[in-house]
Amino acid sequence: MGQEALVIGGTGMLADTVLWLVGQGYRVTVLARDRKRFEQLRQDLPDPQAVHFIQLDYHQTAVLKQAMEEWVAETDSVDLVVSWIHSSAPLALETILDALSVQRKPWRLFQVCGSRAWKNPPQEIAREHVLFRRVILGFILEEQSARWLFNHEISQGVIDAIRSDQPLSIVGTVEPWEKRPI
Repeated sequence: MGQEALVIGGTGMLADTVLWLVGQGYRVTVLARDRKRFEQLRQDLPDPQAVHFIQLDYHQTAVLKQAMEEWVAETDSVDLVVSWIHSSAPLALETILDALSVQRKPWRLFQVCGSRAWKNPPQEIAREHVLFRRVILGFILEEQSARWLFNHEISQGVIDAIRSDQPLSIVGTVEPWEKRPI
């Protein structure tokens, strides 16, 4: 049986991460709002059935809770979760973790955070069986300016974080903080 991954927000900036996970042999479930973008992602796969889609808005906590409980009941176990959840949905990650708490084998959570997490980090996740990893998205310093990361740079940074499996990974740079794009 292959490894199982859940990617929250996997149809946008994490799409290349989803493709990479499939290439690594993971069965991937993508939780996202936009079916059209999911179908575009599936077109890039050698086997379009390699990725399962849960269409919902994670701001709707009750809907998310039900969907996650159903997914956990259908899934043998999860090995890896990549989570890109906006701060506008403060209950979403906790809801997902609650649903996954029935699992007794260790799994890895990669919480992808915006650059503000460098100065004001969210609370670390302390749950039994969860190996917590944080990925902070920084920026790129160029000769005369700075810019935010492009989607392919974000995905590659998350892939590198999964490979290195360290508690903290920074994609791009976060210092000097005052040079970040506005």
